[in-house]
Amino acid sequence: MKKTLQLLLTIVFTVAFAFKGLACDPPTNLRSLVEQDVPGYGYTYRVTLNWDAVDDGDFYSVYFYSDNYPDGMWLGDTDGLYYVAGANTEAVFYFAVEAHCSDGSSSGQSQQCAVVIQNDATPCRIPENFDATVEEDLPNAEYKYTITLTWNAVENAEKYELYVNGDMFTYTTETTYVTGTDTPQELYFAIATVCEDGSESIVSPNIYLNIDPCMPPTNLQATVEQDVPGFNHKYKVTLTWDENPDASSYTIYENGEWKSYSTTNSFEIGYDSPTTIFYNVTSSCINGESEMSEPLSVTVGGTDGPCLAPVNLGAIVEQDVDGYEYKFKVTLTWDAADGAEAYIVYVNGQELGASSTNLYIVGSDVETVFSYTVVSICANGESEESEPYTVAVEETSLEEYADKFDVYPNPANDFVRLSSAAIRISVVEVYNVVGMLIDEIEVDANEVEINVSDYNPGVYFITVNTEKGNIVKRFVKE
Repeated sequence: MKKTLQLLLTIVFTVAFAFKGLACDPPTNLRSLVEQDVPGYGYTYRVTLNWDAVDDGDFYSVYFYSDNYPDGMWLGDTDGLYYVAGANTEAVFYFAVEAHCSDGSSSGQSQQCAVVIQNDATPCRIPENFDATVEEDLPNAEYKYTITLTWNAVENAEKYELYVNGDMFTYTTETTYVTGTDTPQELYFAIATVCEDGSESIVSPNIYLNIDPCMPPTNLQATVEQDVPGFNHKYKVTLTWDENPDASSYTIYENGEWKSYSTTNSFEIGYDSPTTIFYNVTSSCINGESEMSEPLSVTVGGTDGPCLAPVNLGAIVEQDVDGYEYKFKVTLTWDAADGAEAYIVYVNGQELGASSTNLYIVGSDVETVFSYTVVSICANGESEESEPYTVAVEETSLEEYADKFDVYPNPANDFVRLSSAAIRISVVEVYNVVGMLIDEIEVDANEVEINVSDYNPGVYFITVNTEKGNIVKRFVKE
C-alpha cells in the first residue's frame, strides 16, 4: 500500500551563491514526496524531488548529500522539473539542484532540501517542530548568547539526545533545553528520540545557527578614471563601501570569481580596455566570511563596452542676448563621454534634440524650471540616462547680475580675473581711487584677465560695460 511520509524539515542552508547577471539563477522551492512500498518500484522508499522552473533553463543536475557523502555526489541530469531517487534504509538525506541554461551558463547549486525517510511502522520517531532560538545579553544569563532548543514530545519517549556539529553532547527528558556560547560562531543542532523499549529514532535534519553573523558590506560604489598619472593601466576603478566595524578584512569578487583582499573599505583595480564588470565584496569576521554584498555593475570605457552616461551636467542662463531670438538663452553642458559619437537631450522626460558635441542651446521666452538629462550615443548603442540636472530660467536684474560677477584674486599682485557665467562683458575700464582712468580693455566674452603688475598699491574700481548696463566692482592692488 502506498503511504506518504511527512517531510519534517525542508530548506536548511545555502550551499552555493548565485551571481546574478553572469549565470542563470539556481532553482528555488525544492520540495519532496516520500512514498513507501510502492508496487513495482525497486526500492523500499521512493523519493520524488520537485522544483520551480528557471527562466531559460535547459536542463538540471541533481546532487545528493549524506553522512557518507559530505562533499556531495552527482545523481544525474534531467530536462524536467522533477527527479526520482530510491532508498532502502531510514535516514536523513540532502538534495540540491543546479540549473544549466541555453546560453551555456550554470547557476551553481540551489539551497539544500532535507528529506526524512522513516518506516511507517517504526514506533520511535524524530520529534516534530525541532527549533532553535538565539538571544543576546539576557539578564543573569550564563552566556553572552543564549540558545534555546525546543521540540514536541514523542509518545513513548524515554529521553531525547541532542547533537551539536554532528556529535551528541547531552540528553534530556524535557522538551526544552537551554545552552549557549560566548563566542560568535556557526553551529548546527539535531535531535534523536530514545524510546521506552530501548529503540532509537534516526537523527533529525540539522538546524543551522549563525550566531552574531558577519554582515556583508553595504553601499558598494565605484569611480572610474582614465589615464591617471602614475597608474599602470589605462582605466582605474576605485571600489568603496561602508566600513563594517566587525570585519578584519574584505574579499573582492570580480565577475563572481575571487579577485583580492583588502584590509580597508576600498580597493583599486586597473584595466587596459573597455569592459563591463560585476563586483561583490564580503566581510571577514571572527566567525567567518559574510554573504556577498549586492552586485555592482561597472562599465569601463565606452568604445567597445556599453556607453557611459554623461556626467557633470550644468547650465548657463543668459537674458536678452543681442541677436538671439528668445528672451532667455540656456546653454546646457556636460562632460564628454568616452566613445560617444553624439548625445540626445531630454527635457522634463521628453526628447528635445541631438548634439554632436557636449553642448546644447535651448531658448525660452518665459520663466520656467526644467529638468534635463542626456544620453550618450556610441557605436554599440545608447547609454543609460544621466543624472537629472534642474535649471531655473528667470528674470535677472542688473543688481542680481552684479552679484554673479567674480573678481579674484582680491587683493591681487599680478593679475585680476573678472568672470560671469550669466552675462557677456563688452568693455572693462579700470579707475583709481581719485577717478582717473588707468586701463581700458575691449572683451566680448564672459571672462577677462587684467594685468595689474604695474599698478601702484591701493584701491581700484572696475567698470564693467555689458548689454544690461554698467556694473562697478572694487579690488585692492598689494
